[in-house]
Amino acid sequence: MSFLKLSKAIQGMAFFTLALSTPLTWAAPDAVAGKAKAQVCVACHGEQGVSAIPGMPHLAAQPALSVFYQLLQFREQRRKGGGMEVTVANLSDADMRDIAAHYATLPAPPAQTGGDAAKIAKGQVIAQQQFCSSCHGAQLQGQKHVPRLSGQSSEYFTAQLRNLRSGARADMDGTMGSAARSLTDEEIEAMAVYSASLP
Repeated sequence: MSFLKLSKAIQGMAFFTLALSTPLTWAAPDAVAGKAKAQVCVACHGEQGVSAIPGMPHLAAQPALSVFYQLLQFREQRRKGGGMEVTVANLSDADMRDIAAHYATLPAPPAQTGGDAAKIAKGQVIAQQQFCSSCHGAQLQGQKHVPRLSGQSSEYFTAQLRNLRSGARADMDGTMGSAARSLTDEEIEAMAVYSASLP
């Protein structure tokens, strides 16, 4: 590993460690206040956190820490896309915690039924081979800072995994980039269909 890559990895882990450790000193987030603060999010992510826009992520039932961490990345310009950097630029840490708490309380997106059975089966096998459940949970429901994949928009899933594979999306510790590098477009699409089929 080059010095530059090692330096970036260390910076990413330091940022991630700070993001995880700081909440221990915070006041409890307010999901009710978060609902009001999340009104700016509704146009793209839907009233109930399930987007009707292809390629836009569903936020409903995402682990609160996962949502907070992504908002923090956007605000600090460590992640870019979809105008999110501008949308969250003026949010305080408390705002982001409240918004994250709100989305965590919403019902999970419905499983996408009627998908290609062969693709779903293939995606399940690939997810098992990649040990996705070790971080994302047995049903890819997410946990702690790790995002929920079950019921996620397949278009969004595909785009993000391709971006992680290419390095276009920042990877906090290299785990996802490393896992994605070995995947073909066809395999990524199969995994996306599989994850969308999960409740």
